[in-house]
Amino acid sequence: MKTAVVGDENHNDKGLVVGFVQDRAAGLAVAGAIGMVSETAARLAPISLSPLLYATAFGIAIGNALRLFDPEMKAIAPAAVGMDFAKRRLLRAGIILYGAKVTFAKILGIGLPGLLTVLYAVGSTLGIGFALGRFLGLSEGLTTLIATGSAICGCSAVAATQPIINAEAHEVAAAVGVVVLCGTCAMFLYPALFEVVPALANNPRLMGIYTGATVHELAGVVAAGNAMGVEVASTSVITKLVRVFLLEPWIIALFYLGIGSGTKHAASQGKRGKGVPWFAFGFLGVATVNSIWGIAPSIQRLFTVLSACFLASAMAALGIDTDLVKVKSLGWKPIALAFALWANLLGVGFLVARVLVGSL
Repeated sequence: MKTAVVGDENHNDKGLVVGFVQDRAAGLAVAGAIGMVSETAARLAPISLSPLLYATAFGIAIGNALRLFDPEMKAIAPAAVGMDFAKRRLLRAGIILYGAKVTFAKILGIGLPGLLTVLYAVGSTLGIGFALGRFLGLSEGLTTLIATGSAICGCSAVAATQPIINAEAHEVAAAVGVVVLCGTCAMFLYPALFEVVPALANNPRLMGIYTGATVHELAGVVAAGNAMGVEVASTSVITKLVRVFLLEPWIIALFYLGIGSGTKHAASQGKRGKGVPWFAFGFLGVATVNSIWGIAPSIQRLFTVLSACFLASAMAALGIDTDLVKVKSLGWKPIALAFALWANLLGVGFLVARVLVGSL
């Protein structure tokens, strides 16, 4: 009798695994294929750009081309679960494995300038965001989502904040749209700035701190950083993770500030824990192992390849999910707020980073 029960349990477990894989296979295949094409394009292109930039661009082009003929994207509905898995789970797995490139010596290299630049970027963006959102007459919920997404870690911050403030669905869509738009622009702009601005081109550490402290999405930081070299990439990711770690304190602060009608309900349901950036702890865990014991070169190479594949697939999925028509239909106020906050990060953020890196 017990043998039969055990056999049934094993069969059920296998069924769950098979179902899990089948549900995600189509989406992962699409995102993975775009990622592979992006890797090839990056190798063959005369201009040296990160494969993640190509993956994002190809994803946006493919997604919006499909929307012209299939606005509801029914044709790729079977791939939706897998692409969502790619842009969430694979993205975080890629960042965790990226930790194999980092040691504590590099983290300490950011130092006080990196920390102060991050504190300025986050604090000023939140402050300006709430003031300007109120001036523009935007709802408190939409303002909070855009300001948080711009200040900390893009769509991840928007998603983590939504259940805390009980934002409306259309507010979440608007915030994600404008934050993705600004983040995508930043991801392509920063490598160009690195080439044409002498103060940045001659100082990879400054460029890394500037990128990590001011680019919206963590994946965007990785993409832009990789396009500018190993030193910029490592510094920018570590700097960005300092911003990511500020997400949970900010979410707790939102609870006590009472912004949005859902704060108490979300807290009572335990949803606040969803904002914990566990993947950042994973990144630091891998970096800790590499710093103390050292990761074997063969394992480092494996982690590097897997990280690149995961991140390219995630960026392709994010690109496909970017609806340019929806962004256009949002109206000018959310876009104005998002771009004003990005202007602060882009301009004043650069000045702050340059002064701090040069003086501390």
